[in-house]
Order: sequence, then structure tokens, then C-alpha cells
Amino acid sequence: MMYSDCNELTIDGLSLKEKEIEAYCQESESENIRDIGKFIAAWLDDKPVINVRTSGSTGNPREIEVKKEQLLQSASATAQYFGFKENQTALLCLPLSFIAGKMMVVRALYSKLNLVCIAPDHAPLASISRDAVIDFAALTPMQLKGTTDTKAVRKILLGGGPVSYEMEKSFQSLQAEIYHGFGMTETLSHIAIRKVNGENRSDTFQALPGVHFRKDERDCLVIDVPFLEEPVVTNDIVDLKSAWSFMWKGRLDHVINTGGIKWLPEEIEKKLFPLITERFFIAGLPDETLGEKLCLFIEGDPYPPEKLQIVKSNLVQHLSRYENPKEIYFLQKFKTTESGKIQRRLNVNLIQG
Repeated sequence: MMYSDCNELTIDGLSLKEKEIEAYCQESESENIRDIGKFIAAWLDDKPVINVRTSGSTGNPREIEVKKEQLLQSASATAQYFGFKENQTALLCLPLSFIAGKMMVVRALYSKLNLVCIAPDHAPLASISRDAVIDFAALTPMQLKGTTDTKAVRKILLGGGPVSYEMEKSFQSLQAEIYHGFGMTETLSHIAIRKVNGENRSDTFQALPGVHFRKDERDCLVIDVPFLEEPVVTNDIVDLKSAWSFMWKGRLDHVINTGGIKWLPEEIEKKLFPLITERFFIAGLPDETLGEKLCLFIEGDPYPPEKLQIVKSNLVQHLSRYENPKEIYFLQKFKTTESGKIQRRLNVNLIQG
């Protein structure tokens, strides 16, 4: 299928074609729907490519040019995995500024889905009637966090960041099938998926059709995607299970070298999720003796002395001597990306001054 053949879009039950889509979107009071119109204008022009903005997963954020046919092939892989059928409903509650929002529109174009549009916010499912039927929704983990009712949604794909132990535990009681996607702008959305709740839940990501994995000399994931010209080299450290599956361990750029021993903060954080209710992360700060020292950063007001002592006692019980943070810092509000990822370095800089 050529991208020029994908020129019909159903928005909130209204079927539109080509210039009708642009005209309808331009008149909308919703900024996100107006952004759909702008995207469709670029999609329907004579250029075979379109620009997308990266989030910085493989380097500094930047604009990259991708082929529209590649976006269709990505949409095809997702449609095949989830078994999309014509006229099914798909929820768009992500901004069109990044690949995740754009790909929801491309999937609707490719699979002829009915795109139900809700303004992006921290809890989009709260705006949906319990009598509605949403076959597929793509959300960030933060958008699903705290949700207790997913009756209206059949399948949810999470992306844009890790799913914490705390979140994953809370998702077990939700009615929807929940999946976690691994991918980035450079791979044109997710290229691997794992089931988060219910039967067949797993910590292992499985490749989408045609995708293969390997590791480089840094132990970082290298992704071969059939519709991309070159492999995508990541900074994600993984436990490679096969050429089609892996377990994610952490980010190379987060590694802390303390006393000559390298630690992945994400591995330590997994042990702490049951112990700390607030958002937190582990990072390194300069140390004259160790080079770097492990530090714990917690969002919110400083704990009173009694609670702080309890937390420190719990840390000693659940972490090895070398994993135990040397310092604990509190920040009133973490700096995050648009998709809710904690910006570790920016938050550490606030402590360093």
C-alpha cells in the first residue's frame, strides 16, 4: 500500500477524505485535532518524506526526516500484532508533537480505525464514558498511573518510559489487556512488546515481525528493523535472550562508577519500589574517594527524622553494602520530559547548584 492511498480518516465517527480532513480539523476548538489537520496536510503533500522530532533516546533531541512508507510499515507491524480490524476504535490522547501521537494517526489511516480524540492530559481515561468501547489506546505510563477503571478500553499500549514495579503491580487489577512497548523515534515507534498484566505477562520484550536484536561491545541493544536502512544503536543495556527477545536492564548514560564498580541505577531502583511511595531515582554525585557516590533522590518534602530513619533501616535490609545510597536528597518537584520521564541529570544539577 502506498501512503498516497491512505487518504481517508474517521475522527470521532465522522468519515473524511483528503482535504475534508484538513478543513474539519482547522475548524476544531481542540488543539490536538487542529494538529491532526497539520499532520494530514504534510502527509498528503507531494513529498515522500516527513519530519519528526526525536526525544533524545539515542542522543540529543533533533529533527529527523523519515519516509512516509516507513511509517506505514511500522503501522502494519502494529496492526498485525494486535489484529486491528476496520472500524475498530482507537484512542488518541497523545500530543502530535512526537512520534507516538503521529503514529496513532498513521495507524488509523492504514487500518481504517475510528480515531476517538481526547485532549492530552494526565488522566485521559477519566474523560471516557464507561459505556464507550475503545479497542486500542496508546498511553504513557504516567497517564495510566492511578487509574482504577479501564472497562471502556480493551487493549492499552504503554510507551514513552519504563513501567515501575509499583505501577505494574497496580495494573494487575485493571480490566484492559495492558502491554508495554519498547521503541523510540528512530525506530518509528515500538519494535518490541511485552504483556504487563493477566495471562502471559512477562518481563521479556518480544520483537515485532521482522525485527532482530543483537548487542554491541558496550552490552547495548542494536536493533535491525526491516523497513529502516541502517541498524539503530541504542544506549539501552539489555539481557539478550535471543535474536527476537530481551530484558531491559537500564541506560548506559545512567551507569554510576563508584570505587571502580559500575552500577545500573535502574537495577537498584527495582529493589526500592516497595519501600518508597513517592517518586524517586538513584544517581551518582562526584566523590573525592570513590569517584562517584550513589545517592537517592526523592520527590517531595523532606521526611521527618523518624520516617527517614525507618527508610534508612529498610535500605540496609534490602540493598547490599555497596548499593546503599551514601546520601538522600529531597526535591519538591522533579523535572520531567513532556511524556513524564524523570530528567535525572537536570534534577541532580539542582542539588549541585
